[in-house]
Amino acid sequence: MSRRWSIVQVAAALALALAALAPAPAARAEELALGVFLPQATFATNAERTEYAQKLAERLTAAVGGDTSFRARVFARRDDATAFLQARNVDVLVTDGLLLVDLAGADVVAHALGETSAALYGRDGVTVEGLAGKTVAVVEAGQDDANFFANAALAGELAPKRYFGDLRRSKDAAAAFGAVRASAADAAFGPEGHPAASGLVLLAKGGALPVAVAAFPVGSRVPATARPTIVAALTGGAGVGGGIKGWTGGAGDALGKARGLAAATPRVLTATPILAAGADEGKLTPPPIRLETSGELPKPVAPKGVSVAPELPESGP
Repeated sequence: MSRRWSIVQVAAALALALAALAPAPAARAEELALGVFLPQATFATNAERTEYAQKLAERLTAAVGGDTSFRARVFARRDDATAFLQARNVDVLVTDGLLLVDLAGADVVAHALGETSAALYGRDGVTVEGLAGKTVAVVEAGQDDANFFANAALAGELAPKRYFGDLRRSKDAAAAFGAVRASAADAAFGPEGHPAASGLVLLAKGGALPVAVAAFPVGSRVPATARPTIVAALTGGAGVGGGIKGWTGGAGDALGKARGLAAATPRVLTATPILAAGADEGKLTPPPIRLETSGELPKPVAPKGVSVAPELPESGP
């Protein structure tokens, strides 16, 4: 009996020794999601947009290294992007800044270089004044971008939902300007200089448009130690394409200003000549002067020998 027990003990010891010599199991590879939503970038086709996202995912995978990889998810519409964000299925987000105007919690770490203005384009012969009651297309990047574009491109001089007859929501800038060409809209808001606006008339422009920012959304699985590496990859040359010529760290001024312009209530139409003017006539920027004062007004200064005191009639006896 003791001999049989000794054999069992030896076998168990050999098993333990072999287990110790066996190679440790490989660490489980982690696949992270790169979400790309750039409706106002200048990609010529959806295939070009997808290629951009895949190349960026490859660059981020190479930068982070180890067993972590990135899989690109390209969102053609705002609703698709927000659905994935709400489900916390995006770890790194490269997006139009207007998407983040109403989405709190994202850590914005970089923005595209350069500045693009918000603009309004129409067909030849169209004026802003003539758009009263007409259909205007607007890119659907944020929850409600009509106020932003009206405040930026039109200096807030009209309330778009009251002035225009219909606001046609488009999935991207190419679709918005395409609606004008197809006579489905009389004008369209979008980024100045977009290739799809070629041949249309620039009616108005103004304000900076946050075409692209990079962020870690709520629920991102990217560890804090790896985040600077991703920012360095972007600022080092990754993510160039679609009119994006480079990146720099931080959220940038355009996103902060866009949040303010989107939240501001547009003013009611005040001056017909301003709306009738074309963008090249210089009558839309700057907007009409409005005097704002605080505290006491300074006392008037008159030339020597001139009195600024009111002259009152002498009272009778």
